[in-house]
Amino acid sequence: MPKRYRFSFTAASLQVPLMIELAMKIIEQEITPDQLMPEDIGKERSKTNKRGLTEMKIRLNTLLREEIELLAYGDANEQRYISLIAFARSYLFFRDFVIEVIAEKIVVFDFYLTDMDYNAFFNRKALDHPEADDLTDSTKAKIKRVCFKVLEQGGLINNIKERKIIIPILSQRLSSLLENKRQDLELLLN
Repeated sequence: MPKRYRFSFTAASLQVPLMIELAMKIIEQEITPDQLMPEDIGKERSKTNKRGLTEMKIRLNTLLREEIELLAYGDANEQRYISLIAFARSYLFFRDFVIEVIAEKIVVFDFYLTDMDYNAFFNRKALDHPEADDLTDSTKAKIKRVCFKVLEQGGLINNIKERKIIIPILSQRLSSLLENKRQDLELLLN
């Protein structure tokens, strides 16, 4: 049986500025992601705080100390790509979509992502993942919207309307950090 997909990412898209802020707090206060508090994300509603913080903790917990440092103090692209890596490590559905659909499109020099690409992927995955098949239509639509938004925020597509695939150019610092992490390099289409 394949590993269950988690779709809780619909609570918060990539949230790069928040990820940076939390990474800085982790480094400067010498704490772990699990020690972050709801007030650290600064939203008014406490229920929104808790759910958003839970997702941020899940993502930050996938990162090594050096990756958190790069997230906190790297350049804008490094921060974006580290946030994307944390997102993909946390949500297998998203990772599978990037690797199985987007990376494959690049191989055949097809640089545009379509609704049909996404729908075919989702339907194929739903056969092996009852948790995907059991979702309501509105939840499926939200998952799709958030996936495309994360791709845009992560710099893998130009925008959610045109969806032109962009192959990131990685800094030497990020390339060195990821040199032994083939899956992360694949995620960044490198």
